[in-house]
Amino acid sequence: IFIDLIVESVIQNMIIGAILAVFVLVIFLKDYRPTIVVGISIPLSVIFAIVLMYFMDISLNMISLSGLMLGVGMLVDNSIVVIENIYRLRNEGLSIRKACVEGANQVAGAIVASTLTTVCVYIPIIFTEGMTRQLFMDLALTIAFTLFASLAVALTVVPAMSSYTLKKPKEIKTSGYDKMKNWYGNVLELCLNHKAIVLILSVVLLVGSAGLSLSKGMTFIDMEMETNQLTVTIAAKEGEMLEFEELTDMTEEIVERISDIEGIETIGASAGGSSTSSLMGGGSESVTMYILLEEGTDVTTSQVSEEILKRTEDMECEVSSSAASMDMTAMFGSGLSIRIKGRDLDTLQELAVETAKLVEETEGTVDVNDGLDKATPQWTITVDKAKAAEYGMTVAQVFQLVMEDMASSTSATTISTDIKEYEVYLQTEEQSDLQLDDIKSLTFTHTDKEGEEKEIPLTDICTMEETSTLSIIRRDAQSRYLTVSCGIDEEHNVTLVSNEVKEKIAQMDIPDGYEIEMAGEDETINEAMGQMILMLLLAVIFIYLIMVAQFQSLLLPFIIMFTIPLAFTGGFMGLIISGKEVSVIAMLGFIMLAGVIVNNGIVLIEYITQARQEGKLKREAILEAGVIRLRPILMTALTTILAMVPASMGLGEGAEMMQPMSITMVGGLVYGTVLTLIVIPCVYDLFTKEKNMVEEEL
Repeated sequence: IFIDLIVESVIQNMIIGAILAVFVLVIFLKDYRPTIVVGISIPLSVIFAIVLMYFMDISLNMISLSGLMLGVGMLVDNSIVVIENIYRLRNEGLSIRKACVEGANQVAGAIVASTLTTVCVYIPIIFTEGMTRQLFMDLALTIAFTLFASLAVALTVVPAMSSYTLKKPKEIKTSGYDKMKNWYGNVLELCLNHKAIVLILSVVLLVGSAGLSLSKGMTFIDMEMETNQLTVTIAAKEGEMLEFEELTDMTEEIVERISDIEGIETIGASAGGSSTSSLMGGGSESVTMYILLEEGTDVTTSQVSEEILKRTEDMECEVSSSAASMDMTAMFGSGLSIRIKGRDLDTLQELAVETAKLVEETEGTVDVNDGLDKATPQWTITVDKAKAAEYGMTVAQVFQLVMEDMASSTSATTISTDIKEYEVYLQTEEQSDLQLDDIKSLTFTHTDKEGEEKEIPLTDICTMEETSTLSIIRRDAQSRYLTVSCGIDEEHNVTLVSNEVKEKIAQMDIPDGYEIEMAGEDETINEAMGQMILMLLLAVIFIYLIMVAQFQSLLLPFIIMFTIPLAFTGGFMGLIISGKEVSVIAMLGFIMLAGVIVNNGIVLIEYITQARQEGKLKREAILEAGVIRLRPILMTALTTILAMVPASMGLGEGAEMMQPMSITMVGGLVYGTVLTLIVIPCVYDLFTKEKNMVEEEL
């Protein structure tokens, strides 16, 4: 049921996103004909992508469907560029056939390069390993398939359909857009005159937003995602036993009490417990009830759980309730885990106790465990060999004396197995009650020089103490270790608490040959973050190389790369506003932003270059490019943004998992698109010279 709900939710968000993307086309183009063409390209591209997924053996799961959902907003970009160019040429008087052919040919190189810059950010996932690769491989391949499918559709299906739908040109009246365009031109000219202020402010916002967001700590993934299922367990109170009939009667009574709670749709139950007691006719240990809430109800599982406990608090049994959330802690671990490595077990135990005390004193830690809870008691007898020699005793004789008092000297029988034979020793009741004081009272007979026999207390030649030892000794790389573990409460972040614990451990006096290292959820996060940063660096390099090949220049791609930190600023702002921490899922959003946001810069810089090659001055070309390219930039950005709005709002079951990525994308595209229209022209004006570029290739 949970899987079906997740898939249904993702598909629903994908459909809503597609509808919103088409709505943007209607607003900007004010013509239903090109909107129909682009609208039809969405399902065609998705079907094409699903076929590719089938041949790559990628199943339709939450991860791959999320890739489709994120790709819906981006896949219309190519179709928009093609249809708009065809529409423009048709209005300029070209025949419909020529407009379709030339319109597609003119922008083919640009949209291929744009698609490659977006897709190449997923290539570095090949170089990652571990959990990061397992999580994001399906997502990356699905988005790549979707975008390649959209490219194929944009260059084939869109021109073909346009040849039928755009036979008659139509003049578009856009008075509102014209006003916005004129206002933007004035703002851009003002910013070009004050470039230093614009650039300094951009850097300050980047540093400030990144610092504020990272100060909240990092997390791996949303560990618990709310679902519409509850589990209620009914069992006997501690120290009591209930017959099966009694449990079923109580269960029926509980069902009657809770069946009218708002939001509950279905209640089911199953009996569980010891199989031995069931066979012997004894009582069953517990009954588990499974409760399914109504779809779309406003009541949360926690509210229903509280109401159930409230209505059953007077029952003569133990009732517990828990939300059947998709708990990710089983996969990624939870809390802190500190490994203490060394040789001597006693020293390890001392360090474990000291470390556990430091952890317990750290704010935010709960359920601290020093790893010694499974220790077993032992008696340590140390023989003084010099004193023992005076009485003619050896260590072996002392051992034999103690053993005679503890166990029988001969085995009662032997158990034979296929592997080996096991000796069976019997233990009397007196031996089982043996205490350390009984061992201390042992004596042995000694004959002195005069031939007199004396009973000498065993304590005269050895010392005895009661200690404890580990029942299980764990090793890592041939080194013994103990693990100190703890959980983290809801008010604190695991990475921030871990950093504080590390600082305290660094101040400990650790003996030579011993080391203390962090493990658990914190190390999982750090390892995954390292993988994601590697992916980001490789993605940026690939994006730059693709643009170098496109522009045949080193400078222009460098200028376009300034769009990436602008998008990151918006991503951090989105996380801050939504109250989310920087997570591995959010980092994937930053990587995707790098591939998407540069397309805006490519559109701007490409037009500026063309305008200057036609003979326009640098400032004139910059202003003209900003005004002319404003509409396609806003359209492509808004289609992608609105397609991800449902996911960023966390609508539907299981949406919490991908929500940080969607929030990062939406925030980055909103802020990055607006700032790209301002900052990139300023950066271009700063790095390029005023010179004649007619017939000059960059």
